[in-house]
Amino acid sequence: MPLSSSGIEQYLFTIGILISFFGMLAGVYLSRKYMHELIKSYNIDKKKLLASVLVLLVFIVAEIAIVKPTQQLFFDDTIYQDMAINLIHMGQAWMCNYGTATSCISGSAFHEPIGTAFVLALGFMGFSTSQGTAYGTMFALGAIAVYMTFMVALVLSKRFEVAIFSEFIMALSPVMLIWAYPTTSDMPMLTASLVAIFLALVFIEKRNITTMFTALMGLSFLTYMKIDGVVYLVVIPVLYVILSDDSIWHSIVNNAKRLVSYSLDTRFLVVLLIFIIAIGPEVGFAANELFYGQFGYQGAYVQQTCVPNAPSVLASKPIDLQNFEANICSNLGYWLNAYANIDIIQPFAFTALAIVGIAFMAAAEYKRKLFAIAVWFGAFFLLYTAFYAGGVLYGVDWRFMLSLAAPAAILGGFGIYGIMEVARRFLGGTFE
Repeated sequence: MPLSSSGIEQYLFTIGILISFFGMLAGVYLSRKYMHELIKSYNIDKKKLLASVLVLLVFIVAEIAIVKPTQQLFFDDTIYQDMAINLIHMGQAWMCNYGTATSCISGSAFHEPIGTAFVLALGFMGFSTSQGTAYGTMFALGAIAVYMTFMVALVLSKRFEVAIFSEFIMALSPVMLIWAYPTTSDMPMLTASLVAIFLALVFIEKRNITTMFTALMGLSFLTYMKIDGVVYLVVIPVLYVILSDDSIWHSIVNNAKRLVSYSLDTRFLVVLLIFIIAIGPEVGFAANELFYGQFGYQGAYVQQTCVPNAPSVLASKPIDLQNFEANICSNLGYWLNAYANIDIIQPFAFTALAIVGIAFMAAAEYKRKLFAIAVWFGAFFLLYTAFYAGGVLYGVDWRFMLSLAAPAAILGGFGIYGIMEVARRFLGGTFE
């Protein structure tokens, strides 16, 4: 049958994510020496790596022992699984409106066009096409996210203690444990974001064409996981500017000079071209959604969380100040564990440790790294709070807090390390 414009669009998504995924894997393989050198430079031996694996096992055991695999987001969970099957059979991850068991006659682009379906398709092809495989694939992504929190915190802080405690907080965060099974787009974006940030940090430390290619492919792959992922196209370059030199001003000046010199480097231009080709379909889709997308806000009401018993407000736009004002109190209350009675849980101890981490980083030599984490956390806090469905009390959308879990856990890791440092200075001895 002739392809519809939507059908062609879906093939472009497939091409883009395949370039990104295999490019990222190839880049990681080619960059393995640089990654090994970097990790080794932080005095990470086999015992410390074993400790990081044991923390990962804490997450795995807690998830298996406590959490029952359950579909929590109707109907998105099923739609993503159906899209994965369409991707396998047809090369198109689209939402099928009319078709057969192995083909789709009429379909359309879903609001998260391919990322979650792609990782589910990998699970289905490797094991079996079943709901159990879908849950297992998401669980595996959650485990990778926990371990990548360790790796990001390690490269960011250059301290094993910060990294291991960041990983521990992440492993026991209720938002991680509860949302590790459902097939929503939030866990894939979280995992891909941690991988992309880690690859960007490796590039900052090593700064060569191989690590640059790997970082760009990781960033491209990330943007396909969820439409919100395009925000990282701004966030990660900002993190690079903040962290890549001894000051932000020097970073801006030096990187401007580098770009001028790189413009004559054929390898740089080829890598940039591959990145643009890979990311083009998703950026085009996101731009179209930004200007013309509906996001289902028509007729939706947003609860006024700052004014008790106040009537909900009718959403007039997907993202605006009215939504922000309605959602801000609930999204702040989440971090104070204000909604544990309805199973929206963020242990206040973890938040308190993050606050201690902020104070410690501000007082110590980590101010620019604190600024980087603040940009990472703040970008998504502002985005979701201004989104009509981004409040933790809106349906089951506290899952959006997954995007904030990693930077909060890393702040908590710095908090525990800061407490240890203060104790060491007052009591003597060492915790190394």
